Amino acid sequence: MDEFSTRMRGFAEYTLVNEALNRIISRIKRLEPEIIPVTESLGRIIYEDIYSPRNIPHFDRSAMDGYAVIARDTFGASQHNPIKLKVVGEVVVGRPPSIKVSRGWAAQIATGAPIPPEADAVVMVEYTKRINDEVEVYSPVTPGQNISRVGEDVKMGQKIISSGKQVRPQEEAMLLQCGITEVKVTKKPQVAIVSTGSELVDIYTTPDVGKVVCTNSYTLASLVRVYGGEPKILGIYPDRPEELEKAIDEVLKYDMGVFSGGTSVGKYDYTPDLLKKRGELIFHGVAMKPGSPTAAAFLNGKPIFSLPGYPVATMIAFTVFVAPTIRKMLGAEKLDPRIFVEAKMSKKVASTLGRRDFVRVKIEETREGVLALPIRVGGSGVISSMVNADGIVEIPENVEGINEGEIVRVALFPHIVV
Repeated sequence: MDEFSTRMRGFAEYTLVNEALNRIISRIKRLEPEIIPVTESLGRIIYEDIYSPRNIPHFDRSAMDGYAVIARDTFGASQHNPIKLKVVGEVVVGRPPSIKVSRGWAAQIATGAPIPPEADAVVMVEYTKRINDEVEVYSPVTPGQNISRVGEDVKMGQKIISSGKQVRPQEEAMLLQCGITEVKVTKKPQVAIVSTGSELVDIYTTPDVGKVVCTNSYTLASLVRVYGGEPKILGIYPDRPEELEKAIDEVLKYDMGVFSGGTSVGKYDYTPDLLKKRGELIFHGVAMKPGSPTAAAFLNGKPIFSLPGYPVATMIAFTVFVAPTIRKMLGAEKLDPRIFVEAKMSKKVASTLGRRDFVRVKIEETREGVLALPIRVGGSGVISSMVNADGIVEIPENVEGINEGEIVRVALFPHIVV
């Protein structure tokens, strides 16, 4: 390894979080599109603006159960002065009307049924009384009242979904109502995941003393899915340069690579040096806690990340650097889709100037408002600190801690629905 290696030397300087992220994001291109059924598009990112090929609704329809009338026939109607109209038939949902309404007539109509010709309003059934073939109207209506007009929801040619939008159930409903059954979305980035470390053993193995169960691969794979990518777990590689070279070769078959472990400054932390040898090392060492040994490189134009081996550090570093990169590849409108809430810090939290601290907190709703409770045990290897937390509070580099009672912004962990 060259003389500028950090192994057994330490970091000469740390890159600020925003600068490190910008070095990556500024070089990421959106992936190509693919066409998929709308019914399979939940969670995908729309590739280009979509315009409706039809009006919604495409016919005038009743918004209420009642009677379709000519509005001026009801003017002056009241409880004490009901107006009688002749009922000439009924309009039902799902069929074109077979009758029309003339002056002095009314047609019984159901919610969602098409408005018969000549009628221009609907009297709610609550304001009527049926007597044989007549209906008494006790409240006047104005033209257009209780009618959903053609194009009231969506007009033909109107943009209904913008490029970069993530499809939710309501977007699926809109597309299908507009007659769109296939949609162009961005292909999911394929993210190769490698766990490095001679101490790692498979999750189905009971570890001996000195060995560690390799959970990071599966944690990272889940995070990749959460942010819209497609994970490819490549397995465990020992801390030997020749083996890590093979791992890099495999990683380069995919859109992006994420290494876990082997990124610090120890004797066997080879990954950043190998990335530098094979391509362009963008940064190594970030002014953040946890996650400071994080590194990133570009090899053959592809972003490759080297994340810390400790579970908490790798999760936070992923969220800060890898997640936005996946979202940029997708062309998503939001690089950070997390939900943020304001809360009052329940106790003082210290931090170091010049370093961004990521504090795990639990959210608690009280009569005094929403509180953010820092998790007491916060080491980079303490997975329970993430399990017990609801989100993260970032303390900026130019702030020396957060005081008790101070209002903070909490980034909630992504909510997963299965």
